[in-house]
Amino acid sequence: ILAVVGIPAACVLHGYVGFLFGALKANPWWSTALMPIIFLASAIVSGIAALILLYLFLSRRRGVPADKACLREMCRALWIALIVAFSLEVLELVHMAYERHAEWHVISTLLRERLAFSYGVVQVLIGSVIPFFLLAVCLKKNLNFGLLKLSAGLASFLVLVQVFAMRWNVVVGGQLFSRSMRGFVEFPLPIGGREGVIAAVIVLLLPLFVLTVALKLLPVWGEADEHDEAVPTAPAPAAPAPTV
Repeated sequence: ILAVVGIPAACVLHGYVGFLFGALKANPWWSTALMPIIFLASAIVSGIAALILLYLFLSRRRGVPADKACLREMCRALWIALIVAFSLEVLELVHMAYERHAEWHVISTLLRERLAFSYGVVQVLIGSVIPFFLLAVCLKKNLNFGLLKLSAGLASFLVLVQVFAMRWNVVVGGQLFSRSMRGFVEFPLPIGGREGVIAAVIVLLLPLFVLTVALKLLPVWGEADEHDEAVPTAPAPAAPAPTV
């Protein structure tokens, strides 16, 4: 029931947010037909990455080894989703650069100067290129299990950083234009307030709190699973030797 209700609701939510950004024709950084699809793709990527991290964390906390085949398949899904999401982001920029409207000069200057680190280094290099190779390593069948968990966890964390950087570059980058399109403005980042750092940290931690409560109310592992995993089964007794 939760999957039937939650998955369509998440698609509508992220697609609608992307639609709101894409419908603002006055802002060339937001006004693109690919914006809703990019938001959906990045949501899928961040969801799979968060699932891998939670799976590794909960397995370690419960003292149960993670399933190697399951972890590899999740890495495969994340690798494919990351390729799709990154391809859409690159395609959006290539399309803008090819059209070369009057606003392209402002957008290119924004990427080279104001968003050079958060976009070029964090979003592209650290959050997309490095996880791409780490996840490709995770798909090797003869890979050591410890190295698989390390690579999967690191790649998932970097992917979450990439999604956060993508949201930052879209939301904040679109507010750096001046209304005359002849320069840029400063973006104040307050500590307190409704849009401050403290409020953002609380919002980021809120899903973890909700997940903790949900695991208490709807446990993923039952008591039988906990008992089977905590108490190893005794080996079967050897057959008695035949009498002569």
